[in-house]
Amino acid sequence: MSRFALELLDASHDRKSFHSGLPSVDQYLKETARGHTEKGVSLTRVLVSAEAKAPKAILGFFTLTPCMVEAAGWPEVPKGLPRNPVGAVLLGRLAVDQSMHGKGIGSRLLSLARRITSGSLGATGGIGLVVDAATDDLISFYEKFGFRRISRDSRRLFLPTRSLVE
Repeated sequence: MSRFALELLDASHDRKSFHSGLPSVDQYLKETARGHTEKGVSLTRVLVSAEAKAPKAILGFFTLTPCMVEAAGWPEVPKGLPRNPVGAVLLGRLAVDQSMHGKGIGSRLLSLARRITSGSLGATGGIGLVVDAATDDLISFYEKFGFRRISRDSRRLFLPTRSLVE
């Protein structure tokens, strides 16, 4: 079995060769993610082979950023939240290179994102992990891991803090 390493995106990673099948997500990785990581806007982590040498092929990636949400009425949100927005973590993007589709990389990345989010919210507070599914087809992927849609007509899904650790 291959061994993998999760790393913060940097110049040693081959962003140009990454193709997930979702052009907007690929474009974000290639043109924006590294700048956002360097500026502290968000953090993009990439999964690579543990033995990879620069330029390292990216097998998959995800981006996390703190956010504020108005979550009153969301499923599984505690009652009695303040009227103003509350803290959460946004899973801004999660994608797997097409060469790795069907090999469990997406599930592995989501598990790692959940673990990191749990540690972050455990240290700072917050209500959970929020994701905006890029397509309607991806909603079922997140629902398999306990995420719930915030409303029927939305692609935004939510996983409460208490459900982050598997």
